[in-house]
Amino acid sequence: MCYHKSLNVKASELEERYNAAFPDSGDFQPVYHANAYTFPAWPIVTHQEPNKLQMIRWGLIPNWTKSQDAADEIRTRTINARAETIYEKPSFRGAAQSGKRCVIPVTGFYEWHTIGSKKFPFYISATDQKITSIAGLWDEWPDPETGELVKTYTLLTTDANSLLAAIHNSKKRMPCLLSAKAEKAWLHDNLSEKDALALVNHQYPVSKLHSYSISKRITSRTEPNDVADVLKPSEYPELSKKSELFA
Repeated sequence: MCYHKSLNVKASELEERYNAAFPDSGDFQPVYHANAYTFPAWPIVTHQEPNKLQMIRWGLIPNWTKSQDAADEIRTRTINARAETIYEKPSFRGAAQSGKRCVIPVTGFYEWHTIGSKKFPFYISATDQKITSIAGLWDEWPDPETGELVKTYTLLTTDANSLLAAIHNSKKRMPCLLSAKAEKAWLHDNLSEKDALALVNHQYPVSKLHSYSISKRITSRTEPNDVADVLKPSEYPELSKKSELFA
């Protein structure tokens, strides 16, 4: 799965990359590390408004959710969506069927490699794109208490390629990273269910990914972890013979 990501760029770089504008570019600051369980607002480009970068919160609240308590509970389980079943699962089916597709800009993401009871964090980024898009779905929930229309999103995952299967060896999943061609189709085309599933159930090439191990500071509860230092490489003796983890 994918619960940690980065977007270490300026607002102007995002606007140029997606040919889209922020309503207020001051709403965005570079992110070195975001944890999904804080439900951070993130710059998202939607199929419905591809010329806008909108700050939308991570953790999808389906539009049929009845109360704030229910919304708080369900969003902990909708941070990711398995790409294979977005047209089947009740939490995502409405968004998928209505074409509420979006792209989620990242400069990289984090996964953990497991050896026994120990976990070792890795940072993974694309080598062919500074800012890479992950496929997502978004929805709009009418808060019954305030009347506000709350926009939220989920990040799609698929089966891991060989690199991510070696790194993320406990789950063997990876985010649905999009090539430039797939990004354009996901964002702009009117896709059938078959075509949409074909786009997101496709593994990003290992040859276009870079990975390295980082400090366990990323999970620290006493030190800041949305800082540049979390991206610094860190070596572990347990990983010295595992060349398949590094690209």
